[in-house]
Amino acid sequence: MESPPYDIIEYLVAHGAYVEAARIATDRGELRRAIALYERVWRFVDALPLAISLGDRGLAVRLALDGNLPARATEIADAATGEDELVAVADAFADRGRFFEAGRTAERARLWQRAAALYRRAKAPIDEARARVRAGELREAGLLYERLVAQGSAEEAAAARLALGRLLGRLGRHEEAARHLQTAARAPALRTAAWRALCAPLLALGFRGAAGELAERLRRDQPALPRNPEELVALEEAEAAAAEGDGPLPARRSAGAATAVARRFEIRRLLGGGATGRVYEAIDTLLGTPVALKLLQLGGAPGEPERQAYQRFAREAEAAGRLRHPNIVALFDAQAASGIFVFELMAGGTLADRLATTGALTPAAARRLALDLLAALGAAHERGIVHRDVKPANVFFDVAGNAKLGDFGGAHLADFGQTQSGGFLGTLAYMSPEQISSAPIGAAADLYALGATLFESLTGRPPFLGPDLVGQHLGETPPAPTLLRGTLGAEHDRTLLRALAKAPSDRFGSAVDMADAVAAWPVQEAKATAAAAPAVPETVRAAGDTSERLMNAALPVQPSEEEHELWRTPEIRLAVRRDARTARNVVIEERAQPLADGAVDRLRRIAAAGGPFVQRVLQLSEDRRAIWYEAIAGETVPIDELTDEERRPLARAIASLPEDAARLVARTPAGPVVLIAPERPNS
Repeated sequence: MESPPYDIIEYLVAHGAYVEAARIATDRGELRRAIALYERVWRFVDALPLAISLGDRGLAVRLALDGNLPARATEIADAATGEDELVAVADAFADRGRFFEAGRTAERARLWQRAAALYRRAKAPIDEARARVRAGELREAGLLYERLVAQGSAEEAAAARLALGRLLGRLGRHEEAARHLQTAARAPALRTAAWRALCAPLLALGFRGAAGELAERLRRDQPALPRNPEELVALEEAEAAAAEGDGPLPARRSAGAATAVARRFEIRRLLGGGATGRVYEAIDTLLGTPVALKLLQLGGAPGEPERQAYQRFAREAEAAGRLRHPNIVALFDAQAASGIFVFELMAGGTLADRLATTGALTPAAARRLALDLLAALGAAHERGIVHRDVKPANVFFDVAGNAKLGDFGGAHLADFGQTQSGGFLGTLAYMSPEQISSAPIGAAADLYALGATLFESLTGRPPFLGPDLVGQHLGETPPAPTLLRGTLGAEHDRTLLRALAKAPSDRFGSAVDMADAVAAWPVQEAKATAAAAPAVPETVRAAGDTSERLMNAALPVQPSEEEHELWRTPEIRLAVRRDARTARNVVIEERAQPLADGAVDRLRRIAAAGGPFVQRVLQLSEDRRAIWYEAIAGETVPIDELTDEERRPLARAIASLPEDAARLVARTPAGPVVLIAPERPNS
C-alpha cells in the first residue's frame, strides 16, 4: 500500500509554522491558501498583496480593514469596476461595520435600494434620501427630508430643504418646492444652488419676472450663466442629468438625444413634470409651431422604476401613434428610445386646473366635456386600447375649449395579448374596482373612471372622499349627484351611478351607449326646490359595504326584520330599516313637514362632508319628508368625552360641517364616527 503524498505545508501547519507555510503556498501559486494561512495568525498586511494579485478587490478591502489600513481600503475600493466587483467591495465594508463606505460603493453599482439601506445603518439620512430618490421611492425620500427639516441641525435642515425643493419640483408641486428653496437660499453656502433650482418652480407658477431676476443675480457672480431663465432651467436639468451618470438607454436620454432637442426646439417654459419626466412649451423649428415637448428624465441604471417608466413612455408612443382623433391629444413625433415626444400644445390647461380655480362646471359645460371624452374613449376602445388613467389631470383643453384626452402612458393594449391589468396604474380616486383588485380589465374600467371624473366636474368633489378609497371603491355606493348639487337632474344621477356600478357588466356596454345617456342631460340648471332620491338604474347593485360597522349590530333589529322604530315625537320619527337594495341597515328620519330650503342646504353640506369619519347621508325623498342615513354601530358618546387621539382624525371632518351638526360620536372598531341623524329628545 502506497503512502499518501507528503505535504510540507500541512506539516508546517501541524507544527504551528503558519507564516512559513503561507510563504511556501505563495511560491506554489496557491494564493488563496496562503491568504487563509496568514489570516489565521492575523498577518493581514502580508495577505493583502496576494488578494490584489488575485484581482479580488472585495477580499483586499476586507484585509486592508482588518489590517487597520482604512485609507488603503478606500484606494482599493475606488479602483473597483463592474457591478459584481462593486457588490463584493460593498459587502466587505458592510461586514466590517463601515456602512457609509458600503453605501457609497453600492451607489457606484447603481444599487439604489441597497445603498439606501446601508446609509440608514450608517445614520446618514441625507444620503439615504438621495438614494431613495434614485430608487424611485420618492415618498420615503420626502419623509426623510421632512424629518430633517423638522429635527435636524441648522445645516442639515438647510441641505434637506434644498433636496426636498428639488424633489417637489420634479413631482409638480411647485408652490411647496418654491417655499423650501427660498428658505434653503438663506444659508450662504447653498444660496447659488437654491436660486438655480428655484427658477423652474417660479416659471411653472407663472412668475417669469421673479425667475428672470434670479437669473440676473446669478449672472453677477457667474457671468457665463444664461441670461434667459428658461435656458438656465434647461442647463440646471442637463447638469443634474450629467451628475447622475451616463446610464444606458432607455433609462435616460443620450447625449446625442439631448443635442437633438437643443437644435430642434426652442424651449419657452416648463409646463409641468413628475418623477419620470418633464413637459415644456417649446417652438418646434421643424414644424414651425408651438408644441408640448415631453422628455423622459431618469437617472441611474435601468432598474425596475426606470424600466417601468420607459415602458410607460413606449406604451404612450405606441398608443398615441395608433390614435388620430379630434378629442385625443395629437402626437406629432416620437423617439421612444430617446424618451422624446412632441405633442400638440393644449393652451387651455387641464380639467384639474379648471376645477381647482373655478369649481364645478355648469351642466352645459359638463355635457360638452362628457361627449368629447366619450368620443375619445370610443375611438380608443375600437382600436383595442384601454386608457387606464382617466382623471382630471389627463383631460386637456385647446384654445377653443374642446376637451381632449391625453397621457396614454398607462394604456392597456388589449390586442397585444395582455389580459391582466398589468400593475396598479391609474389614480386611486378615479380607479375602477377591477383595476384596484388587479382583475382583468376592459373598456368598462375607463367608463368607471370617466364617471368619477364627471361626478367631480358636476359636484366639485370626487365620488369618494377617503381615506380608505380602496374600500369605498370596492364596497360603497356613492351619493347621488343631486344630493350634493340640487340644480342637477335625475338624468345626471342615472348616468353617473350606472357608470360607477361595482360590476363591469352593470355599467354601460360601450362609450357610445354612455354618450346616448349623456346626450339627454339638460344644459340648464334645474330649479333647486327638491333633492330627489337617487335615481339608481335597475342594473346597479351595491356590493355591500365590507365594513362591519354599517350592519349596526348594536341596534335592536335583526337583518330579517323590515323595520324597528327607535323613537318618535309629533314632528319626527326615527327608525332602523333593512334596505333590500343595498342589503344593509339604514336609519330613516321621517318628518311631519317637508324640509325648508335652508334645511335642505344644510343637509347638502353634511352630505358633501361625507367620508369615513362622518355618518353618511344617503338619500332625501322627493317630498323632502324622509332622509336616509347609514346605520352606525358602536358606543355613543358626546364629542367632548373623546380622547385627544380619538378627536385628532375628526378635526377636519367636524370643521366642514355646520356648527350645530356634530354633537355625538359612535365608537366603532374602525374608529370614531360623527353622528348626523337627530338625537333622541331629552337624551
